[in-house]
Amino acid sequence: MEEIVGKPRALIVDDELPARLRLRELLERSQSVVVCGECASGGDAVDVICELRPELLLIDVQMPVMDGFQVLRQLPSDQLPVTIFVTAYDRYALAAFEAHAFDYLLKPFSDERFTMALDRAMKQIGMRQNEEIGNRILAMLDSGIGANRNERTPPGNDRLTIKVNGRVVILKTGDVDWVEAAGVYVELHAGKKVYLHRASITEMEGQLVSARFVRIHRSTLVNLDRVRELRPATHGEFHVLLSDGRELKLSRGYRHRLEEQLGRSL
Repeated sequence: MEEIVGKPRALIVDDELPARLRLRELLERSQSVVVCGECASGGDAVDVICELRPELLLIDVQMPVMDGFQVLRQLPSDQLPVTIFVTAYDRYALAAFEAHAFDYLLKPFSDERFTMALDRAMKQIGMRQNEEIGNRILAMLDSGIGANRNERTPPGNDRLTIKVNGRVVILKTGDVDWVEAAGVYVELHAGKKVYLHRASITEMEGQLVSARFVRIHRSTLVNLDRVRELRPATHGEFHVLLSDGRELKLSRGYRHRLEEQLGRSL
């Protein structure tokens, strides 16, 4: 992580506006950090963390589509900030946080409890323990935390419901070759057919997180079962060749995600 200049930057991630406002108020009152942004969904958080590289992350565990644990699983270990988890009562989660020495805020929490968590986080930031912190987060996730949570991708995620000219089309996720952002919509490419679906690319990423799809570009998701070949390009990027001959771009910023899915470095 780049050297901190001035106050550390904090990112707030919570799907509830009142919760974000309270966290922002408490952070600004402390004068210990600069709030660099807010996210209302896990999908948006992944992109913002990669772009802004905050030193401190306050993230809600329970969020729809992509929960707090899924957000952390999407990040490389060297981009995992010092993290304070915000959660409703969950005995399993709290035990995991304590076992791996992470602080958490149990809703509803007092100002005093917030101050304690923030002070602890600031000490970790000051000690520049980024690599060690990243390894502890990954160890916690590898222990299985969140694996049985209701907030994870819901049952039946092998189907997508798409509205087409007043009709509702049921599309198997395995039939989708790749997904491309198109403004406030996405284009679902399935063989020779293209379906326009009102959703963001990050929302689709959350829906397809357990369905063999990986994000290879800020505007592209690809079905790994359709990838036939990877051809080196320039500046650490690759061309992704699909089984139907389609060529997509793997950008350097998303290369680690494909490497994790493949289990090897490119």
